[in-house]
Amino acid sequence: MEQDGKKRRTKGMTLIEVLVVIAIVSCLTAIALPAYYKARARALTVKTQAIINSVEAALSMYGTDFGDYPQYDGEGSSILVSLLQGPVESVFWKGPYMRFKKEDIDSEGNILDSWKMPLYYRYPQSEYTNVPYTIISSGPDRILNTPDDIGNW
Repeated sequence: MEQDGKKRRTKGMTLIEVLVVIAIVSCLTAIALPAYYKARARALTVKTQAIINSVEAALSMYGTDFGDYPQYDGEGSSILVSLLQGPVESVFWKGPYMRFKKEDIDSEGNILDSWKMPLYYRYPQSEYTNVPYTIISSGPDRILNTPDDIGNW
């Protein structure tokens, strides 16, 4: 394999070249991952707010037909699934006001947020003066009554 007294090099990458490529890829990953997680968390928050807005719109139609909102104490949102999706035996009911997929509901019939935690519905409520009822998600930390809660107020 010698030509004119020189060794012919085989094609391929040296160990140093491979290590440099790995180091570059690692640096790019270290820069990109935090941005990805931040964007994902923001997307889940926006999705949860959209779910709450959809439930609000459905409740508005329900309230228009019945003259009031469903009474509930805030221990979940299972009452909303049956009343908004129906059918309901009432001459006032003109629904369905909203349809739910199987993955949007937990085993107890509660509406789920983006983190697969139940939404909490309360009517009447006196905590916020700008809304007649509250719809609350426990947010990214999955703990209710913390600063990251998402609601309709």
